[in-house]
Amino acid sequence: MARAGLALLVVLPLSACGVSEGDAPRPIDSDIAELLQPEEEPTTVEATQQRLLTVAWVRGDKLVRAVRLGVADTRQERLDAALSALLGGPRPVEKTRGFTTLLPPDVLVAGEVKRARVLIEVEFGGGVETGGLPLAVGQVAVTALALPRVRSVLFTVDGTPTVVPVPSRRGSGKNTARVVRASDYRTVIAR
Repeated sequence: MARAGLALLVVLPLSACGVSEGDAPRPIDSDIAELLQPEEEPTTVEATQQRLLTVAWVRGDKLVRAVRLGVADTRQERLDAALSALLGGPRPVEKTRGFTTLLPPDVLVAGEVKRARVLIEVEFGGGVETGGLPLAVGQVAVTALALPRVRSVLFTVDGTPTVVPVPSRRGSGKNTARVVRASDYRTVIAR
């Protein structure tokens, strides 16, 4: 008797929704099947959004440019991604190639692209030896100068333009500059 009651409980709901006992399984309509499929989650960023970024590291007494892949559409986004990679330090594979950074862990760097110039607001919390300062500044400058159509970098501290040490200033006899260009680092960029 209990079995008959159980069978009745199963048959009644099925017959109430239009399924008869004798119907055999049949394929689901393709429109319904599409609705039942879960939506696919995007797993990768479109290749058109990925850009090659240049990050400058130090090896010995030279600056070495390394290429990274980053997600960025605009030049400002590319600058932000490159500076973020720079502040993150070299990857393990880059370290095995002898790349290091002279930027202290507490350095703050932010940049803004202004046509052919990048304004870099920097705050060194300390920890950079005086002799290493030109290369540390060079890491930031060469990273920014790698952006398309950027010709110069102006460093600021608290919004005020400041002079920075550079490796060489041909013919000027000075080793500081307010505005730096790629030519200021020509003698220290490894080929």
